[in-house]
Amino acid sequence: MTKVIGILGSTNTNGLTAQMLKAVLRGAEEQGCVTEMIHLSELSLKLTPSGEKNDILDALSDRLIAADCLVLASPTYWGDASGLMKNFLDCMRSKLLAFNQKGETMPGDFKGKGYVLLTSCYTKKRQNRWSGITDPTFTTMDKPLGTAGMNGLGEEVCTDTFGKTILPSSKEEDCIQLGRQIPKKLNKGGFTMKRYIQLFFMLAVTVLIVMGIQKGLSSLGIMSLTNFWLNYLVFVLLTYILLSGLLHYFAVKKHKR
Repeated sequence: MTKVIGILGSTNTNGLTAQMLKAVLRGAEEQGCVTEMIHLSELSLKLTPSGEKNDILDALSDRLIAADCLVLASPTYWGDASGLMKNFLDCMRSKLLAFNQKGETMPGDFKGKGYVLLTSCYTKKRQNRWSGITDPTFTTMDKPLGTAGMNGLGEEVCTDTFGKTILPSSKEEDCIQLGRQIPKKLNKGGFTMKRYIQLFFMLAVTVLIVMGIQKGLSSLGIMSLTNFWLNYLVFVLLTYILLSGLLHYFAVKKHKR
């Protein structure tokens, strides 16, 4: 049976971030998953020297290793994840990774497991979409889990939270739906056909735009389509610039709002 553990990196156990996490877990439960919620504010986690025994961390690590998917939820403070979440990830470093005799890192016992990331922030929806206020929060949580060989299954953002105490119903439904998808995405190893379809259309649109630009430059007499190498060079450069921009937008900027 699939087990999903939620990890709350906030001292407000009833706040909007906590409500997002509970909604995701509820969605997972609807699909038959066994769920559990851990409040980092209730744990006395601290870094210990390498090799020194840490009973609290060992017990927590054992609980997390038994899960198939971890759901990390942290509010965005000062443009990054909360101190509680950062401390948790720092303390878990020796559990997430294995080290060879040269000190090089390798995925540890969490390799192949899934993870979902959640955050909330005061920033308005449109401002967050274009400025990426929550991007560093996701990066802080994503980097150690990805390095550990885990598969990202999805993420969710709740913006414009100032003064609010109840999660908007539309955002709650988004979180529930995200939780419902966890078992299915776990079976696919975090990859879905949707990603390949998106990549195909991004490539198709990019090539169409580049061909249009080249034709326009040719009609203006700026370049000749009969010059193979010039045509090839312009095509490669424009395709690279446009495609990298699209990939950056979809992979980094376009979180679900």
